[in-house]
Amino acid sequence: MSASTPDRDTLLILQKTGLSKTPQRIAVLNILMNTVVPVSISGIRQALESKIRINRVTIYRILSLFKKHKLIREITSTGGANYFELATVENPVHPHFLCRNCAALSCLEPLTFSQASQWLAAEKDYSIEHIEINISGLCAGCRNAIKLQK
Repeated sequence: MSASTPDRDTLLILQKTGLSKTPQRIAVLNILMNTVVPVSISGIRQALESKIRINRVTIYRILSLFKKHKLIREITSTGGANYFELATVENPVHPHFLCRNCAALSCLEPLTFSQASQWLAAEKDYSIEHIEINISGLCAGCRNAIKLQK
């Protein structure tokens, strides 16, 4: 019996980075590979409940290791919650939108290279190593619900 495609992809990613292919790492990476929006620690824990037994500290260690090897990005919301997403060519750096009412985090379209270059060219006194753009406000659902209350 061969591994399914997502499992094979996960194993290849871990192999390329030189990380051991433990069941816990495979499970966490599979969750991150199968989410379309950044996921929180609690979201990862909930997704793992039925798959593998793993404690919170182990999840934090795995995420820290993945971050160190640049497999994932960490997004810190304005409320201080941390979310994680894959850092791949298919998922380039992009801004995020956080609804201040329901706390839903969504991905926005990435900046083009020319847009980023123009923006960065204005500031020559800096050596930019990381860019993170997070936008907060009300999502359409919460905005409409508030309008109905008025």
